[in-house]
Amino acid sequence: MKVIVLLTLSLLNILMNAQTDIKNFDMRSFHYLEGKWIIEGSDKNIHEEWKKENETLLTSVSFYVKNGDTTNTETISLEKIGDDIFYIPIVEHNQGHVRFKLTSLIENKAVFENPGHDFPTKIVYEKINNDSLNASIEGMIKGKLKVIDYPFRRVK
Repeated sequence: MKVIVLLTLSLLNILMNAQTDIKNFDMRSFHYLEGKWIIEGSDKNIHEEWKKENETLLTSVSFYVKNGDTTNTETISLEKIGDDIFYIPIVEHNQGHVRFKLTSLIENKAVFENPGHDFPTKIVYEKINNDSLNASIEGMIKGKLKVIDYPFRRVK
């Protein structure tokens, strides 16, 4: 029993130390997003184009291209406001801005959450390497957890 308790405490200590102090966070950790990203699909390509506006704001336009036609899906702001960082997608079907607060940053994985939103309630960006990242959205739909992954690669 003592071994289990010690292992659990050790694991918690490792996880606590691995998480970046979000209150003292520097937006430079997100600058890797700058540029053009794509998911090439069988029927459409999904794009995100990120731009650094200033030291506290990154913006993105998200769209897809299908049969040569381009459809804008959302604009995104990744913004430091006071001590907090927010992922703010602006989509047609939402009235007003929906903010997802950065709740965890461990190494290359950032988790943004808004438990009061219908779907998604969590948005995750994970840098795999300089040329690939995985974005995902998740939340409950009809009592079941739904996760949608978006594996992007950098456009050179």
